[in-house]
Amino acid sequence: MTERQRQLSGERIIFLLRWGVLACVLLAVLLDPAHRPASSELLLFLVAVTIYNLAIALMIYLRLYFRALPLLTLFADIVAVLALIHLPSGAGSYFFVFAVFPILVAALRFSWLAGLLTASVFVLDAVFQTAIAWEAGSHTALLSELGWFVVLYLLAAVVAGVVSERVPRAPVSGWQMRDVTSVVPEHLKLIYDLASSLSATLNYERVLEAILDISRLGFDELGLRIGESVGLVLLYNKDGLLAPASHRNLVTRQDETRCIRGSSGIVADSLASASALIGGAPADDPELQKFDSLQPCRSVICVPLRAGFETYGAVLFATVKSQAYVPEHVELLTLFCNQATIALQNASLYQSLREERDKIVGKEEEARHKLARELHDGPTQDVAAIAMRLNFARLLVERDPERARAELERLEDLAHRTVKEIRSMLFALRPVILETEGLVAALNQYAENILENDDLPVQVETVNFEANLDLETQGVVFAILEEAINNARKHAQALSILVRLRGEGDLLVAEVIDDGRGFDVEAVETGYGSRGSLGMLNLKERAVLIGGTVNVESVQGQGTRVTLLVPVPEEAD
Repeated sequence: MTERQRQLSGERIIFLLRWGVLACVLLAVLLDPAHRPASSELLLFLVAVTIYNLAIALMIYLRLYFRALPLLTLFADIVAVLALIHLPSGAGSYFFVFAVFPILVAALRFSWLAGLLTASVFVLDAVFQTAIAWEAGSHTALLSELGWFVVLYLLAAVVAGVVSERVPRAPVSGWQMRDVTSVVPEHLKLIYDLASSLSATLNYERVLEAILDISRLGFDELGLRIGESVGLVLLYNKDGLLAPASHRNLVTRQDETRCIRGSSGIVADSLASASALIGGAPADDPELQKFDSLQPCRSVICVPLRAGFETYGAVLFATVKSQAYVPEHVELLTLFCNQATIALQNASLYQSLREERDKIVGKEEEARHKLARELHDGPTQDVAAIAMRLNFARLLVERDPERARAELERLEDLAHRTVKEIRSMLFALRPVILETEGLVAALNQYAENILENDDLPVQVETVNFEANLDLETQGVVFAILEEAINNARKHAQALSILVRLRGEGDLLVAEVIDDGRGFDVEAVETGYGSRGSLGMLNLKERAVLIGGTVNVESVQGQGTRVTLLVPVPEEAD
């Protein structure tokens, strides 16, 4: 049961007891031995208390509970009983016993001290009434009646206090000193829900906004309200500077674009110590003084956004109040920022995955276009030529059988070359031999295909090479080497190509060396983004997938060397 539910349950019990007290008042009037009629004041009192109790019932039904309600209802009950005792109805002596009700409520609902203080109010009232009646009445009777009152009130307070010490109670705001470590905030569930959604979201911008929203709400719920404060989430940009990625209450647009290095002041100290820090006026800070919105502020708190050895930035709050931030703010903001850092990691990973997905989709699309171009420029054209020349051969069969026979022989050669070219393309797409016999066998088969189709010798050498790579890595290595060989075959006008595989420690070194015309590597890489083909960029991106690197060396007129470095596991999978 939550604190709010417990308080409402307590109010329901007191509400029912209050109806019992009213019933007892009516019974006391009806059983009056003197048969005195109820005065108009008593009737008005009963109506007022009935309306008051009905109002409490409506609040309980609508769950309109607030923290000061128990204290306010206790005060109203004390006033009501005092009014009842002092009613000029002639039956006041029967009503003194009803003072026990607020005494019991104070002790059980709050503490034994509250019950004793409430009892003292009624004791003082009894003393006051005795002093007023002293001159006109019997001193012995008055003292005896006062003694009974004092004993009854104090005894009720003591008994209720003993019982209250044995019953666990949640502290009630407004009566006891507020303890931020023991009081459950009203909107704790809201903070929890916001924090949970922060961890679940994969939207980078939403995470940044939630950091500020949840932190501000948490500050207010601590009961340490700091008014309108400036909030900043500073993240590292591509230049290594801390720039505002999200903000609250900035007064100038220039502040939204200001950057700091995080090399001095409270931000630098917080990042260096990896802990939250409380500081004074930002105007005295060597870096924060650049922000116009922080100039009126007199207190600042800074928390780093850090996970492991990776630092994303920092979160800042500043307010115009001096010494506004306390250790409770540090603990709360650190809690939220730690959770926010996890959310930032999730969002960053998700964004990276989306970018990789888009890149893979783009590469697949580009590969399809490449395949379509190769089919169009090669086998498609050959098949179209075969169809046209078959039609020509059909006409020659009737007119010139000898020429028809020669034409059919040429068509047969063309068909064989087309089949070989298609097989070579299929082999490059998926070399089945790679799965059965390994990387070296696949490269040798590919070299034979090139020699047969293009009459271009490709030599495959292995030096201290052991094929202990997993199948997926071998597939990527083959794709990289095939792309490098294909580039040399198509663009370098090479007379020969050498493929060398060697092991160097825990690395596989694969080289593709040709004796072609070479090219200016820097010029090609500089203008590569606008050319829209695979080439060297594709080689390097594929190498990254298996933790490797690709280096391209070329000199115009002196050939090209493509070097691939791939880490090799200690044990084969």
